Amino acid sequence: MKYVKFRAWSWNRKHMLEVHNIDFLRNKITGAWFQEDPEETEVLQLDSCELQQFTGFHDMNGYEIYEGDIVDDTCGRIGVPQSTHIVKWNEKDAGFCVYDYRGTNLPWKPHLLVLIGNIYENPDILDK
Repeated sequence: MKYVKFRAWSWNRKHMLEVHNIDFLRNKITGAWFQEDPEETEVLQLDSCELQQFTGFHDMNGYEIYEGDIVDDTCGRIGVPQSTHIVKWNEKDAGFCVYDYRGTNLPWKPHLLVLIGNIYENPDILDK
């Protein structure tokens, strides 16, 4: 069974929230801010943040990969410059894919990827 899990980027606070509950009828989510007291919960309007789903995969270091994450696919390859890609949902394939900066869909091999950031907190590390 697939484990469904979300995080949310708050546009106002410019910080990531670990989502505990989503109430679509009331347009609210609750959760705790990453790197803060997990006991303190926050309530946000659903339309004031960007929901990102856990892909169900971990990178080669064991970190969870979410849509919107920036990954490096060159780890451990000598002489190959770092290449950053974005994890996105692909409607056509009905699954998560990795895209380069041009929007080209690349092979999805999460066990060979290293998580290096996300598009909200680290937009400057994307290849151009």
